[in-house]
Amino acid sequence: MSTTALPVRRVRERTKGWRRGDGIIVDRTTKDWGNPFRLQWAYDLQLAEPGDRAAAHEAVVDLYRKWLAGDRAYLDDAKHDLLRDRVLDRLGELRGRDLICPCKRGLRCHAETLIQWANAAPDETARYVQLARRRVDRSRARRGETPLVHLKDAA
Repeated sequence: MSTTALPVRRVRERTKGWRRGDGIIVDRTTKDWGNPFRLQWAYDLQLAEPGDRAAAHEAVVDLYRKWLAGDRAYLDDAKHDLLRDRVLDRLGELRGRDLICPCKRGLRCHAETLIQWANAAPDETARYVQLARRRVDRSRARRGETPLVHLKDAA
């Protein structure tokens, strides 16, 4: 029987001498793994009361989960469709790996969604990806936009 531990989300420490460790992926907002949603959006969209950082944080984590699943309600441009598709293409890179992010301990994090999707059974991960892509293409078609597969060819 295998005793391999499941991947987890770790908190990036800002203390002297802290090291991330081997085999851990750092989640940065400027890379594919970052959450494109910001706390200010939660306030602007009235998903959280102004100044309620915990509620705003929860809101952007939920927005990320929905966005990754193909929701284009708030990020509906080609740039973000291609970003989502890159993340979906690269989920396999996260399988079996811990992720580090700056979210505080005790708060949910979008990295948990990435860990869940990447470490599901391979057929389940493939289903998540397929459904997300279908949802995006249906939305793009309703708006008269180029399907994602053709958009990727042009990029």
